[in-house]
Amino acid sequence: MSTTEKVISPPPLTPPLTDELDLGPYFIQHMLASHLVLDVDSGSTGSGTQVIAYPRKTSGTGNQLWQFVPAGPLNPGWWFLKSMMGTGFVMTLQPYAQGESTPVVMMPRNAAEPPEQLWCLQSTEKLGYWYIQSKFSASNSQPPLVIGVAGEQSAAAAVVSAISFTGFEKQAWGFAPGS
Repeated sequence: MSTTEKVISPPPLTPPLTDELDLGPYFIQHMLASHLVLDVDSGSTGSGTQVIAYPRKTSGTGNQLWQFVPAGPLNPGWWFLKSMMGTGFVMTLQPYAQGESTPVVMMPRNAAEPPEQLWCLQSTEKLGYWYIQSKFSASNSQPPLVIGVAGEQSAAAAVVSAISFTGFEKQAWGFAPGS
């Protein structure tokens, strides 16, 4: 080695993430003019409770706040969307109901990390808004399934359906910090 060469050491190895990251809480707000947010219907703590779009509240917002929890090392880039209600429940495609518009419900987190409970973000053409894609049926041969709303009225069900690039506004979501 010459006197002008520098020895550069590699950065120290960091252990893989095993704990929850502090990625939230967030209000997940619909892009359309109503700006409804994803909400656990009536603040119910029951397994299987529907996720709906509802006006953003100013207090008692636990059922409208969400935390991104990374899936394990076998599913990098995928997340659980956990309610801040204290139940530990996560957004889940309603079991055995997969169809054109599958409801999104709250279920206990499954340690096996089933694709019905895993989500990732895909950018839309509008800066700051995202598709929330389900891992269920994720493949290169099928269009991605993303969260949208079954209607524009308050308390409309959150549903998962095939991505739409022409009507993306109905499936686009923004994220506002909560507390």
